[in-house]
Amino acid sequence: MMFLRVMLALLLASLTAAAETRVHITGLRHKSEAQVLELMGGRLTHVRQSPASAPLADDAAFILRRLLRKDGYADAEVGWRITGRDEITLDVREGTRLALGRVTVSGVPDEDARKFAKLYAKPAWKDRSFGLGPPPFREEDVASGLSYLRQELNARGHWAAEAEITGRATDPATGAVDVQIEVRPGPVYHISRPRIDCADGRGVALTAAEVRPFVGRKATTKNLNAMRLAVEQSVASNGFPAAVIRMGRSLEESSFIPEFSIELGERVRLRHLEVVGLERTRPERIRSRMAGMEGDWYDKAAIDRRLRQFLGTGAFQSARVETKEAGEGMVDATLHLDETRAREVSLAAGFGSYQGLTTRATYADRNLFGRLWGFSSGFELSTRGLLGDVRITNPWLLGSDVSGMVRGYALVYGREGYDVYETGLEGRLNWKFGDHYALELSGGSSVVNLNDDGLPVSELGETVYIHPRLRLTQRLDFRDNTVLPTSGWHLENPLQIGAAVGDLSTSYVMAGLKGGWFRRINSHYDIGIGGELEMLMPSGDGGDLPIDLRLFNGGARSVRSFPERELGPQANGYATGGEAMWNVNTELIRKISGSLKAVAFVDAGALARSHEDFAAADIELATGLGIRFDLPIGPVRLEYGYNLTRDRGEPAGALHFAIGTAY
Repeated sequence: MMFLRVMLALLLASLTAAAETRVHITGLRHKSEAQVLELMGGRLTHVRQSPASAPLADDAAFILRRLLRKDGYADAEVGWRITGRDEITLDVREGTRLALGRVTVSGVPDEDARKFAKLYAKPAWKDRSFGLGPPPFREEDVASGLSYLRQELNARGHWAAEAEITGRATDPATGAVDVQIEVRPGPVYHISRPRIDCADGRGVALTAAEVRPFVGRKATTKNLNAMRLAVEQSVASNGFPAAVIRMGRSLEESSFIPEFSIELGERVRLRHLEVVGLERTRPERIRSRMAGMEGDWYDKAAIDRRLRQFLGTGAFQSARVETKEAGEGMVDATLHLDETRAREVSLAAGFGSYQGLTTRATYADRNLFGRLWGFSSGFELSTRGLLGDVRITNPWLLGSDVSGMVRGYALVYGREGYDVYETGLEGRLNWKFGDHYALELSGGSSVVNLNDDGLPVSELGETVYIHPRLRLTQRLDFRDNTVLPTSGWHLENPLQIGAAVGDLSTSYVMAGLKGGWFRRINSHYDIGIGGELEMLMPSGDGGDLPIDLRLFNGGARSVRSFPERELGPQANGYATGGEAMWNVNTELIRKISGSLKAVAFVDAGALARSHEDFAAADIELATGLGIRFDLPIGPVRLEYGYNLTRDRGEPAGALHFAIGTAY
């Protein structure tokens, strides 16, 4: 008997556990019951897992009513009925759905008006219940949308900007609510001299010095954030890691007055620096990079920069610093470095209008011998030839900010009218001074053999030679982004001396200047101007200089109406190069959608066989169109250049496919 009772209790418990309350919805006109129940999802779990009851039915009705009102059914009502022990029915009276219609913005240029209309609609698009159809119109979104407009205007320096709804109209047939917004940007504010509240005069001096370069600039969010960051880093670099910095503002006429409140806290020195978490990396390599910090004022900003550099090697997946007090005015710091896999084998493929299909296989070790040296070895095969190279990079020679690289290579390459066989060794040193100026010194030597393949042998110059060279390059870079620039400029000034040592030895000096300027007109248009000037001055007869050391023009990064390297003097239909060249590129770039852009360009350039004939060289002009797609590695460009100054034997134009900016 007892056994039967136990079995009966277990059976009843099983039936109770298996029972699930079903929820039905009636009265929906624009959504199916299945769609709405799926959206309600987990929020109905507690209702379904219990027997039907009035409180649970009321909960289900409340959940559905909130979803409907978030989707624009402002007058939606939901009633409920318990239609069985395990069944709840929700009765819906939707009412009219209000949807955000046309948003019209006045008081700003048309380009901004379109952008502001989208910005105002952002809250409605962001928080839709059902994610289908036009965005809902909700009263609570009005204030949020206007706030987005004011924030955008503030970011541009309009700190007295106003935005308000001046009208709205509802279409009774569709429920669409058209909105009219008036924007009053007001003046552009400029950063003025700061007000600094700090009990310690050192805080006042540090802050004033960092703010000074920003005074007079537009009070945009970008400039204000950069100013605050400069103050924070300056304070942290002078031994005040616990400093509390607050920045407020006051507005007077068109002046933005920064108001800093600073509590420096205790100034501390770094007593001891410990490194933990290393397995493969040699601890002395890290300590050499941190040398000179112990015993000095604790410089948190400098330590953070070093940690970012460690992460930049690719040998670590995380890096952080932890400090603890070590007596009065002293702290100890512990660097926590988490290593990652440093060795890899990679395969890559690409295509270019000059090299054709290119494939590459590479082995890399980003932490060679545990010294954070970068090692790579690989082969690159293209329709033009084969390149094999091995290189080792040291990011901090002797623990300094100077990086170095040594490379050995072998090359078999087919040029227009001749072939190149070259084996060499080269090295490079890089110094970076501040954020914008860099210096590069490189040198090397190679053994070169040239064979004719269409060009007369007399046009090749020396065909078997040793090529020692030394090159110094200065760079100034004020671009906002080195890969995908939209504003700023950069200049590069190379100077190279070398020689072709063979049966007819020739030395040379080469100097050049190249760069570009970028400007954003508005959210759709950018312009750019770039160019290059190079001159080669050989000793003796320039005809003895190997063709592979001469200058060439034409291609995806010069005058785009010519194929790569084919502008200028020719023999047997092949370019012979020259001693002086220049080109100028102008571009108008139009954003189409996302990262896809269209470009219209005009190029000009020339190449002279002798540097003495530079001024008399024929000028070639090109114009063209193209499309490009911005990727993290640079713009992928497909462009056609039309020859405006076509002479007999010259191409009508050329199609180019390339990756990277034209200048």
